[in-house]
Amino acid sequence: MKKLKIILLLLFIITLDIVPQIKLASLKGDVKIRKGVSEEWQNIKANALLNIEDAISIGKKSMAVIEINKQKKITLPEESIVEISDLRDLTKEELLLKLAMDHILAVPQQDRQNDLMPAPSAIIHGEKKINSEDILKKGNLDIAIKTLNGAKTLYSNNFYGSCALRIKEVLRLFPDLPKSADYKILAALALERAELYEEALNEFHSLNTENLTPEQKSLVETKIETIKKKFNN
Repeated sequence: MKKLKIILLLLFIITLDIVPQIKLASLKGDVKIRKGVSEEWQNIKANALLNIEDAISIGKKSMAVIEINKQKKITLPEESIVEISDLRDLTKEELLLKLAMDHILAVPQQDRQNDLMPAPSAIIHGEKKINSEDILKKGNLDIAIKTLNGAKTLYSNNFYGSCALRIKEVLRLFPDLPKSADYKILAALALERAELYEEALNEFHSLNTENLTPEQKSLVETKIETIKKKFNN
């Protein structure tokens, strides 16, 4: 099956865009950086320039402010991890391709034996490949939870596509995390905000309502009806 190779090639092409200038404008407390595919977290100082392959980790009672192109500022809260590559808007086409990639990776390895390539990097930029999935696997639940907290920051700053993709990646690797239903709902909401209504509807339908609180169940039911109306209009 050539589907995986084709998707990888398309992702490579559409991510060859202009790299924004991103820097760590300010920080407070325990803030560390992970360079590229390195597994080591290092200290970082304010005003340091950040690369697309980097990630920022915020410890307890800490925070950092990232500045993009000397215009937009994003505050990273405590107990969160954000991949710098996630701080950009995705087109609908790009998001759909990445969702297709996530769907393929969700299939058990034994069912993907006809793929021409092994499980690939989740993000491709230029000639450098970042396998955030491998980094997550080698990490621990604390890394996973902080990454999900970072996804909340992505959502609140309108990076809806990156938010949904990051949540789906973490929960694919750690499906039994506490409050996973909250994050599945957030991923569905992010897809709705990205105007991928069919994908958002599928996410809402995939939720096991028996494991939802009354408030969550009410929200999911309302959203399903709202999105169905959008299809009918």
